[in-house]
This record gives sequence, C-alpha cells and structure tokens, in this order.
Amino acid sequence: MKGINKLSDIVFSIEKVLAILLATVLLVSLAAGVLFRTLKSPLFWSDELAIFCLIWITFIGGSMGLKQNASPSITIVTDLLPQKAKKIVLALSNFILLVFIGYVLYLAFQWINMPNIMIQTSTAMNMPKLYFYLSIPVSFVFMVIHVLNNVLLSFKAVDEAGDLS
Repeated sequence: MKGINKLSDIVFSIEKVLAILLATVLLVSLAAGVLFRTLKSPLFWSDELAIFCLIWITFIGGSMGLKQNASPSITIVTDLLPQKAKKIVLALSNFILLVFIGYVLYLAFQWINMPNIMIQTSTAMNMPKLYFYLSIPVSFVFMVIHVLNNVLLSFKAVDEAGDLS
C-alpha cells in the first residue's frame, strides 16, 4: 500500500512539472505569435503548438484532479450513511472509475497502434501527431495509478465528512 502511495506521489510530482512546463510553452507560444503578428511576420506554428500544449495540460490536469480528489461529487446520499457504508460506497465508486479508466486506456492503446496514426503529421509544425496523441494513454496510465491509490486509501480511513483523510 505504501508503494502505490509513493508511486502516486512521484507521478503527481512529474505531472506538476509537466503542467508548469506546458503552460509556460503555451503562454510563450501565444505571446510570440501575437508579437510577431503585430510585426507583420507571423509565426505559422505558434497556434498549433499552443493547442497541443493545451491538450496535454487538459489530460494531465484531469489526472492531477483525481490524485487530489478534486472531482465534483454529490454527497447528499452518502452523508446519511454510517461510516462503514461510506467506506464501501467510496471504494465502489473508485473501483467503477478504475474500470472505466482502464477501458479507455485499452481503447487508447488500440488507437495509438493503428498504422494510420503513426504516419500523421501536424499541419504547421510537420511533427508526428503521435507525440500529441500520446497525451491520452500517458495521462490515463497516471490516472490508473492515482485511482488505484484512492481505492486502497478508501479502505483505510474515511473522516466524518465522508472525505478521504
């Protein structure tokens, strides 16, 4: 249990660094695009780079939200349950989420391995789109780690508010 918790913490640290780097690249790319456009020498690739950074940030941010249990939830029913039942409902909901993420991850790997995906290139930067498509399986692997950690933590402790402690 401590191993998956430590792994989840390490992955979260990696995600924070990636999110900061990608947000910085996105900001610089858009600012440079605007600056060069006003100088009558537009950067044809800046918007495309910003879009791809935003895609990566979105998926990485979703994974980070799962690590921090920042997803919105409706607790009107679980607030009425005794502590033991809250643990069961929390573990069950995390398990269902784990199954869903695992299924999407399976589909993402099937999609990434299709022959036509390997030959696609971006329009402006002429980079393989595979680098951008990898945001889905990479972030979903991170999500599996975080949700698996949440499932194990849900058996450990639930405080009076029904949140993980």
